[in-house]
Amino acid sequence: MCKRLIWCVVPFVVLGPAALAMAFDAGPQPELIGWWPLDEVTGVTAHDQSGNGNDGTLVNGPVWAVGITDGALQFDGVDDHVVVGTTGQPSDTFTFGAWLKTSATHELDAQAASGTVGVNNQRYAFDPRHGGDLNAGAGLSVGTNGVAVYEHGSNYMPATAAYPTDLGEDWNHVMVVYVDKQPTIFLNGVAVHTGVRSTREIVYAPIQFGGMAYGYFQGLMDDVRIYNRALTPQEVRIIMTGYTGKTAFNPQPADEAVDVARDVVLRWDPAKAATTRDVYFGTAFDDVNDASRANPMGVLLSQGQAETAYTPPDMLDFGTTYYWRIDEINAPPDSTIFKGDVWSFTTEPVGYPIEGVVATSNGNFEPAAGPQNTVNGSGLNADDLHSTESADMWLAMPGAEPLYIQYEFDRLYKLHELLVWNYNVQFEPVLGFGLKDVTIEYSQNGADWTALGDVEFAQATAKGDYAANTVVDLQGVAARFIRLTVNSGWGAMGQFGLSEVRFFYIPVQAREPQPADGAVDVDVQSALSWRGGRDAVSHEVYLGTDAEALAPAGAVSGNTYAPGALNLATTYYWQVNAMQQDESWDGAIWSFTTQEHIVVDDFESYTDNIDAGETIFDTWIDGWVNETGSTVGHLEAPFAEQAIVRSGRQSMPLYYDNTAATYSETTVNVADLQVGQDWTQHGVEALTLHFYGDPDNAAQQMYVKIDGAKVPYDGEADDLKQTLWRPWSINLADLAVNLRSVTELSIGFDRIGATGGTGVVYFDDIQLDSATSAAGAFSVHPWTGDEDSRISSDKVYTHTGKFSGEGTDGEPFLAGNGVYFERDTDRSGTNWTLSGPATNVFDTSNPVNVTGDGAALVRGFFYGDQDGNHPVLTLTGLAPGTLYITTFYTVGYGGAGGRFTDVTPGDNPRNPTRIDQNGAGSGNGQLITYMYTATGTEMSFTFDALVTGDSWHHYAFSNEVASSN
Repeated sequence: MCKRLIWCVVPFVVLGPAALAMAFDAGPQPELIGWWPLDEVTGVTAHDQSGNGNDGTLVNGPVWAVGITDGALQFDGVDDHVVVGTTGQPSDTFTFGAWLKTSATHELDAQAASGTVGVNNQRYAFDPRHGGDLNAGAGLSVGTNGVAVYEHGSNYMPATAAYPTDLGEDWNHVMVVYVDKQPTIFLNGVAVHTGVRSTREIVYAPIQFGGMAYGYFQGLMDDVRIYNRALTPQEVRIIMTGYTGKTAFNPQPADEAVDVARDVVLRWDPAKAATTRDVYFGTAFDDVNDASRANPMGVLLSQGQAETAYTPPDMLDFGTTYYWRIDEINAPPDSTIFKGDVWSFTTEPVGYPIEGVVATSNGNFEPAAGPQNTVNGSGLNADDLHSTESADMWLAMPGAEPLYIQYEFDRLYKLHELLVWNYNVQFEPVLGFGLKDVTIEYSQNGADWTALGDVEFAQATAKGDYAANTVVDLQGVAARFIRLTVNSGWGAMGQFGLSEVRFFYIPVQAREPQPADGAVDVDVQSALSWRGGRDAVSHEVYLGTDAEALAPAGAVSGNTYAPGALNLATTYYWQVNAMQQDESWDGAIWSFTTQEHIVVDDFESYTDNIDAGETIFDTWIDGWVNETGSTVGHLEAPFAEQAIVRSGRQSMPLYYDNTAATYSETTVNVADLQVGQDWTQHGVEALTLHFYGDPDNAAQQMYVKIDGAKVPYDGEADDLKQTLWRPWSINLADLAVNLRSVTELSIGFDRIGATGGTGVVYFDDIQLDSATSAAGAFSVHPWTGDEDSRISSDKVYTHTGKFSGEGTDGEPFLAGNGVYFERDTDRSGTNWTLSGPATNVFDTSNPVNVTGDGAALVRGFFYGDQDGNHPVLTLTGLAPGTLYITTFYTVGYGGAGGRFTDVTPGDNPRNPTRIDQNGAGSGNGQLITYMYTATGTEMSFTFDALVTGDSWHHYAFSNEVASSN
């Protein structure tokens, strides 16, 4: 149904050959918003080849020059730039970049989420446009000393991603990929650094390149691109290499990878037109590079195979560099062979160095020449050559017992070798302090010792470039302790020493877990994988939620285990024990925490393409079809809401009109969503909707229906007027429906009163939750005086605090309706603390519109949370299982929309609620309440102002027992 065509005309653009001739043609084409190859040679227009008509105008005379491919633009670093009228300004998730060549440095600032460092000494290849008080524009500064992403808004211009490096004065390909307001810098096709997530509400892509008032780029630019989505690393590499679709790309293992498993399987992405390929593989670069079908040179190991993977016929050697090449071959009758690049990788070594070794000795030694000097790398240079400085070594005299030096590891290892640098002062050939005859013992517990054998350590060279010259075979013994007992030295001075030792182990234990140890937000359908223990024939997997009581989960012959359905918001512990033919090796205990929610709909996938059926109202059916009073989406594109969003870039506006119809409703077929229809898995217990109201809304009865089972909203109808994102969680167990096969979800509003009313409510992040992730909820209420203060002496208050009042700290302060608030200016009270940054105290008589005794609660405040420092209010002495309401008493300090703060409750740390402290207007009071059930004896609230220099005004707060009213 194309209802919006009544009000608007939707343009249809046919992309011409230029737009289709992008630098790659494998797979789906990315959504190019603008593409400026800069090949014009003359004129003052840089033509957009994306097909979107975003031509750029050259300002102040940038000069056409020779680029990395065809033409380029030369910028003088003074005032040259290119202005583009509009790119539609993609936001929050997008990609931009170019080929850049510069000979100038720029000031590379420290990475931060706040501040204004970007206003000085920058070289903006992409202009970070001003985003106003709440939003920001992203840009890129590039110099020979590195690259940095800056964001620009009111009193805000930090480097949200900074990567110092020596770029040199040659061409470099730089791209920035934003994902949900967090930038990653790609340099020459490789992701080199991920920055911090922006604190602004919206981050926009740039629409101008070459520079701006805070700094102009000096050098050459070529092939400038902006996309309205995040490119994958593979796509960035394709763009960088100018991929033509004729050769293989994206090798796995990556080119020049190290520590590659000896049983590696080679994989690659194929050319689009190829049907078969030849595989060349060997240890000599020239052989692999020069070989052909006519002259295979012993390295053409597979000819004409269809698969895009290859397994070498034998286990590879340790520590060896291998070279490989894939030639792609077109289908007959063409059958053209396209020679591929030569890639390389190096296999894993036999042994790995043990780190964090602790050395002790029973000898007598000076503190500066202690045994730890033998394992701390002191005296070694980058080439592992040792100095002749005695301060870099250990030297000791024996006591009553034979002298020994002992080493302790962090865990049990299967030991491979010991590398020894003996004592190496300049006169060592005369002094002979170095160890000669040594007995080596090992132990698993530090108490029971077993002799490994007697060895002789070679004497050091007494030169400043001394390389280790003793290697001891540790025979694969299992040990956590090694003791070297000195039997003799290379002299007769009675003192003995070492420069350095290094232990190597054989990796028989499982390692490199996926998910990584400590990972969060792990998909509940994830499989567990790891790098197997060497020579293991199988692995035993243990899994559970108690690290002290892991249960056997299963045994596998490979390196992957599928645990089945994991629960939401749960921390799991797991261990993998490697089983060899005649022994087993217990692995470390790892942990991960699963995702908080399963997304039902986050509204990010909808577009304005009516013809393709991709609009929000094509999925969420409204009154234009079901003949209720609902309208999904705005009447004109963009149909989804893109300013009032909880996360991502858009939300669903749902208009209701109950003046004619008795209800307004929208319905979605669950099969059209990605969530699936079985809502009983993964510990799901609740459906949560996040909604945002409008002050002009008529109070109507909101409801949700799941397969016809209707659940009325259990809050106040006036919550539809609240301009904050608030959650509404519905207990699914209360519904008499088949939760294993949910088919329909509806959101609606029933009429209240004889005439009903109209309004709009925004919905975002509809999700399935576990009980632990469906936490409490904030509410905002107007406050004009004592009568609507919700303060009552009939309630039971556990905490009452007034900041910055006149009088003595701790003195009771009457604040309305017979309730006494403790006055304190020290950021702490009887059972609460306000931690975080230093805050200013204001004892002002600022004008407020709150009347009665309660007005005293908002005269004087702590002024905190400037420049990204977040104060935390912690309440103590709570009773677990008790329902509480915490109330913050605030007043507007300016116009509505001017002071947004994210308030994060301790029982839901991943889901802050955005509150406008000025939401009621200047001088007008607001009550901000949070209802929760205490899970422990403490509760905390973190305040994170969104605009640099802004803050949360801490006036007063209370905490009451909810059941007392």
